[in-house]
Amino acid sequence: MRLLFDVLHPAHVHFFRPLAEECVKRGGSVLFTAREKDVTLQLLQAFDLPHEVLTGIGGGKLGLVREMAVRTGKLIRRVRRFKPDLLLGIMGPIIAPVSRVTGVPSWVWYDTETATATNRFVYPLCHRLFLPRGYAGPAPAKAERYPGYHELSYLHPGRFTVDPSVRAEAAVGPDEPFAVVRLVSWEASHDVGDTGFSDPGTFVRALAERTRVVITGERGVPRDLQGWALTLPPHRLHHLLAEASLYVGEGATMAAEAAILGTPAVFVHTARLGYMLELERRYGLLVNTPSQDAASKAVHSWLDDPEGTATEWARRRDEMLADTIDVGQQLIDTVLG
Repeated sequence: MRLLFDVLHPAHVHFFRPLAEECVKRGGSVLFTAREKDVTLQLLQAFDLPHEVLTGIGGGKLGLVREMAVRTGKLIRRVRRFKPDLLLGIMGPIIAPVSRVTGVPSWVWYDTETATATNRFVYPLCHRLFLPRGYAGPAPAKAERYPGYHELSYLHPGRFTVDPSVRAEAAVGPDEPFAVVRLVSWEASHDVGDTGFSDPGTFVRALAERTRVVITGERGVPRDLQGWALTLPPHRLHHLLAEASLYVGEGATMAAEAAILGTPAVFVHTARLGYMLELERRYGLLVNTPSQDAASKAVHSWLDDPEGTATEWARRRDEMLADTIDVGQQLIDTVLG
């Protein structure tokens, strides 16, 4: 089988990697078409996945429209050369129309109901649509639901084992408690109109009085916070998240990854996403809040009782894993049979 994956975000590389590797193992061919988003290219290179860069990142609404037009034209030409059996993607704004032009079926996975304009465009066009159980937005009758999260494609314990040596790579002591803070660029289409930290500098400095802090930024770390900037190959970040005492940040994907790994997490963002609310309300693995003050109260309460927090989060994670599926294996079974 020949599979083409159109990836628009670093997490998309992680999501499809188990399927891509299994396809190659069975004698098939794969191609990732990418954009220069955050660390996407570094991940494709680190995992040795065949890829081609189609576009950079369009800035602002007009830039995103331009990027979409250029990317669509380039992908049509690439599909005609590669001749895939399927086009696969998360969100799917490019593969859905390209599939109608080329005749190659498009299969889309998505978990973000707040991207309403894109969803109204993509959902009628794609041939198959897969949504997690917690997805709370409007969905067509053809949508196929599953009990899980995108992050369980690559962080399910059946395929991910933490490597504690990552602590040394990040200059963190073997038993040193630490927090991971994530700042985003606010340039993504689904982030338009939303906000996160009101004053990240004040938050980080207060947190650093209680525990070691490392910061990762989608477009780098602000100059006044450079002393806490994390230097680590991006494909090693999940190991660091698993070792962390807590995560707090504006990135939904990383907040969900931390929760899946059993690391207490706060998502500081005005958006309310169904799967994130499920992780909070059903399993208690993270806190969703637009308030920096509420985020501060949560993390400091966890730091007041680190052993009790760690024990309770391990229990909650076990409950979540017993109630969900290995999404990576589901992808393999659904696509490759």
